Amino acid sequence: MGTKKQKKGKPFDYESFERDAIEKLAQGKGLIGPEGALTGLIKRILEASLDGEMDAHLDMGETPNRRNGHTEKQVKTALGPIGISPPRDRLGSFEPVLLPKWERTLTPELEEQMVSMYSMGNSYEDIRGHMARMYGIEYSTGFISSVTDRVWQEVETWRNRPLLSMYAFVYLDAIHYKVREEGMVTTKAVYSVLGVDMEGNREALGLYIGQEEGAKHWGRVLESLRDRGVQDVLFFCVDGLKGFSEAIEGVFPQSIVQRCIVHMIRTSLKNVAYGDYKAICRDLRTVYAAPDRLSAEAALVVFGDKWDEKYPEIHQKWEESWLELSAYFDYPQAVRRVIYTTNAVEALHRQMRKVTKTKGAFVSEKALLKLLYLMLKYKRKSWERKVHAWAEVARVLQREFTERIEKHKV
Repeated sequence: MGTKKQKKGKPFDYESFERDAIEKLAQGKGLIGPEGALTGLIKRILEASLDGEMDAHLDMGETPNRRNGHTEKQVKTALGPIGISPPRDRLGSFEPVLLPKWERTLTPELEEQMVSMYSMGNSYEDIRGHMARMYGIEYSTGFISSVTDRVWQEVETWRNRPLLSMYAFVYLDAIHYKVREEGMVTTKAVYSVLGVDMEGNREALGLYIGQEEGAKHWGRVLESLRDRGVQDVLFFCVDGLKGFSEAIEGVFPQSIVQRCIVHMIRTSLKNVAYGDYKAICRDLRTVYAAPDRLSAEAALVVFGDKWDEKYPEIHQKWEESWLELSAYFDYPQAVRRVIYTTNAVEALHRQMRKVTKTKGAFVSEKALLKLLYLMLKYKRKSWERKVHAWAEVARVLQREFTERIEKHKV
């Protein structure tokens, strides 16, 4: 058993610490930072912890060893830089766990804060300035970048995680960004997949990057979902991209495809004169808000009779897409409310735009995915809400799709 010489440190004078802390607060120095009221207490805690590790190390040693004074070390902490005096041993075999020999940073909270700030759209320079102002710690933008890069393995794990075998609803939509590639700025489509499981919980199933949005790439996205374990989806809610239904049918042939009514209305109004705008909206409403399919089809005929002379393309587009537009008429209002629009995934895209609006062109696809993943992680409350009135929706689904649902119950 090695011998050791116990450090006889002075007992901590809590009364003096309290007086000093109150004085610093009165001087406006705050709780944290180089001269913060709590900085001395953190110094004491760190040194006491390292002394405890040294005691344990000397107790376990098989060869004679003992303390050999202290060294000086400046440590970056969440309260700012703090000077401490770590103990050392004569044989140099002491390897502290709390703060390894060559480590100068004790800031898991600060690194988490850096990642959180980055997820909200702050630039590396913004984060660097915040850390300097709040904690008196100077970090380089390169270091901050390396901290955010550490989440990449987490991103890859998330993107390839197994999924449930069945989802009630899946919303598909794309959002576009500028990305630098081989010295040029190109437009990339981020394919977003938002699912609703059989308990009514929303889940971002994946983010995929490709060239300009197209049905062929959506087909590959759907194949990826299948490869990750998805066997059945009751409803897909999509925009009006050409070939979408065929791409879905090729991978999930049993699924019902509902085209977004809101997207269709926007498309219909694109070239309408201002004076006709309200009237067109009112007459289209008699179609998509009809109580049943037959009433909706009759209303569409009436709409054509009234507006075909001036806007023939509107009636034509609705007729051409009627199969996908009218799928929701086969189900009660509880389900109609969930599938008639892709607003759920568009709400997710609004959150994405908030954190990317100041970014310009991303340096790489990896940088873009990293930021979007962090947004999903730190902004869950903004998009992960349960579907409204799910109990009613679940009853309808159970009645309409009993065999398919029972097949996937655990």
